[in-house]
Amino acid sequence: MEQVIFGGYYNTLDPTTTEYNSLVGGYSWESVEAYFTKLVSTDGVIKNLRVKLNDSPGAGKKYTFTLMINGNPSALTLEIADAATSGADTTHEIDVVAGDTAYLRCAPTGTPTARYATWTSMFEGDTAKESLIMGGSISSLSSTSTEYAQVMGAHTGYTTNENNFRQVVPTAGTIKNLYVKLTADPGTSPDAYRFTLRKGGASQTLTVTITADNTTGNDTVHEVAVVAGDILTLMIEPLNTPSATPAAYWGMTFVADTDGESIILGGSVQSLSASATWYNYFTGHEGNLWIATEAEHYQLGQLCTLKKLYVLLSAAPGAGKSYTFTVRIAVADSNVVATVADAATTGNSGALEDTVVNDDYVDLESTPAGTPAAAAAYWGLVSYRAPPVGAKSANMGSKMVAAGLL
Repeated sequence: MEQVIFGGYYNTLDPTTTEYNSLVGGYSWESVEAYFTKLVSTDGVIKNLRVKLNDSPGAGKKYTFTLMINGNPSALTLEIADAATSGADTTHEIDVVAGDTAYLRCAPTGTPTARYATWTSMFEGDTAKESLIMGGSISSLSSTSTEYAQVMGAHTGYTTNENNFRQVVPTAGTIKNLYVKLTADPGTSPDAYRFTLRKGGASQTLTVTITADNTTGNDTVHEVAVVAGDILTLMIEPLNTPSATPAAYWGMTFVADTDGESIILGGSVQSLSASATWYNYFTGHEGNLWIATEAEHYQLGQLCTLKKLYVLLSAAPGAGKSYTFTVRIAVADSNVVATVADAATTGNSGALEDTVVNDDYVDLESTPAGTPAAAAAYWGLVSYRAPPVGAKSANMGSKMVAAGLL
């Protein structure tokens, strides 16, 4: 099946320095590649790279965007030059396998005008119903405290307060194939870090321990069933007081009960406005501010159907009060709306759905009514693309033909 991956962040590209960012979500562009590495957790291809700038680079100038795999530039690349404001590579498809690293590179030529970028790509798994959950952080792990992180997004901080990092599952399926990579080994054996998927505040069997002198680990044995409304976090435990405090990144595989469904997970510990309409990214990091300027929280999409918006609040709005959350597509309200009212702390959009087309901006809107109580919000929604008819995976079929097996 095909999974649309949404990306973008309100931070200008550097006009002279090659920089990097995450495929999923986004954060400040940085020159350190390891900051935005993400782990692929199942075999497939990455394709359909599209990038949109808020304005052109300028005459005789350009930005070149390239998918990086295992630290090397791939053939999936595009240029945005001169008066253009967008570009796409819909020709190349890059094979990836579980354990591969992936991220985005931007290289300027001719000192282009500094611009903001949004981007999108697509993952097509070799196995029906499988899509990627990718996360990680540029922050150092703690050597003494158990901490928590968001499971999906470009960058997550860590704290001992698990509730700050919750994300909401929007549809039923199974999570498996936890892969973790550290930027350095934990120290001297038996120093170690343990990563565990949590559901509803309870540890699950999907867990990885990385002990010195290793930097990678995976659990491809255990699976965790989830349903719409379940709450996910990632728990990170230091074992034996590690002498090193590396950064970490991870990936998991989501196997949807309904073929064609992949999930988008987000959330922010920052409180919603009780009086004004504010906006946030689909997926980013737990510290992302809700803001009144929508253009500062755009991410980019491509053809898919959005549906099944689920929202969790940290506190109920109060009697006669509410927060309404609306998926925004192409700078307009979509049909996908969820309201959390009165004594409730959760809400969902039911059967409502709407369509994204190539190069549409997307974001999430929050509108209060009746001056509700201050609350943080955490969410998830579904991106759907109809699977190939009569085949589990067109990508797997093409690979078998190329190998002479069909």
